[in-house]
Amino acid sequence: MKEKVNLLIKKEQIKKPKSSFPFWIKVFVSLTAAILVFIISFSIKIVSSVSTEDLNKESGKVSLFQQLTHLITKKDKMINGEQEDRINILLLGIGGAGHEGAYLTDTIILASLKPSTNQVALISIPRDLAVEIPGYDWRKINNALAFGREMNYPGGGENLTAKMVEDVTGLPIHYYGLVDFSGFEQVINALGGVNINVDRSFTDYEYPTLNYGYQTISFKQGEQKMNGDQALKYVRSRHGNNGEGSDFARAQRQQKVLLSLKDKIFSFSSLINPTKITQSISALGNHVKTNMEIWEMLRLTKLAQGVNGDQIITKVFDNSPDGPLKSEVGLNGAYILVPKAGDFSEVQYLAKNIFEEKQQKEENAKIIVQNGTTQAGLAEEVANQLKLSDFNVVKYGNASNKNYNQTIIYDLTGGEKPQTLNSLKNLLDAVVISNLPVLLDNFNQNNQIDYDALAISLDNNLSNLNTNGLKTQVDFLIVIGSDNIKNKTLSKL
Repeated sequence: MKEKVNLLIKKEQIKKPKSSFPFWIKVFVSLTAAILVFIISFSIKIVSSVSTEDLNKESGKVSLFQQLTHLITKKDKMINGEQEDRINILLLGIGGAGHEGAYLTDTIILASLKPSTNQVALISIPRDLAVEIPGYDWRKINNALAFGREMNYPGGGENLTAKMVEDVTGLPIHYYGLVDFSGFEQVINALGGVNINVDRSFTDYEYPTLNYGYQTISFKQGEQKMNGDQALKYVRSRHGNNGEGSDFARAQRQQKVLLSLKDKIFSFSSLINPTKITQSISALGNHVKTNMEIWEMLRLTKLAQGVNGDQIITKVFDNSPDGPLKSEVGLNGAYILVPKAGDFSEVQYLAKNIFEEKQQKEENAKIIVQNGTTQAGLAEEVANQLKLSDFNVVKYGNASNKNYNQTIIYDLTGGEKPQTLNSLKNLLDAVVISNLPVLLDNFNQNNQIDYDALAISLDNNLSNLNTNGLKTQVDFLIVIGSDNIKNKTLSKL
């Protein structure tokens, strides 16, 4: 990750899209249902109406009629990722014709569906993240699409971008969907706009124009209805004031619009309006590309029928104090993002465990980490990494004994916080003991631990956590053993 990043970007012109194929109304309705879940629960305007020629090309030259017949005969066939209970779809947004850097990805979102629990996760990946692109050394990830087209990468720039996201997240990418700005704008207009609750007012004095200049845009705090042009500006703005001038804030706005778009599409008035349906499909048809076949779209729709807003998890990888990334300066003074851990192991852990993380947060287990070895600083190192992974570590320090050969987790919850325990056990390769350690027995009443009384036996610094004999609930006591000395824990985190 120490390599300098050359940020020379080749600007390309987008090819004129091919016309969309005609549908009779019943097919419109069926395909729209697929579009809805895909665009909505996790996506940004991707799915259905590519032209017949493009559909045949993307799906192995299988005709539309053959695919619809396949739906009837193979309706229960699994789509990619379904058997593993996690379907991953890469959502890409580009500028398209008339925009500077037409094939640079302006939006990168990994959408995951967990069919067994009807959960959906949206993970935003910053476009300034430095990755090693084959043939181009270390570059920003938003270059991958253009470079893939340039080098005739197998499957095109979309596949190369998917490969980069796989390297970053450690997750397989089963499908992708790509849309340009015009398609996004037209879909929202066809649906009559979207309702957005703007968290805070902001002004951007450097919003790009089509003639490569700047214009000023502003948004006021509160609930408001946006048309396609307004929504596009809201999700694209990068230089706003009042805390809205980062890619991370922009990613959060993009996720907000996706969720609002979901509500709009699934509203009764949209579903029963054939005009809105056909207009939405026509808008998408000229401005999207996907490797998903129609039967796969419909299968995805069926799997996602039970998804609701409470089951949608959003995540933005950022460089905040608790985030997995940090900012650096690349070649020619360019701003880039790199992983704090030196590799993508922490990012991969967060991506892999995003569904479990929600339950883990709800459990809000309080954890003490102690060093049971003679290696100095091990408890602090493990505690900091656990905190970055959203574990609630309330204290760390040294155990009274330094001869622990194996890491031990003392479960003081009586099994009441299973997700946190399972995550800790897997991360630390630890032995779980439900009985309290001998030193705790005399001081624990219903898991209420008096830190002052335990200051000597547990940790000389624990008394700083509580004063005046205050007692606090503790859920897990972790004693790090010599099996984790060689950074085994840190490499997994």
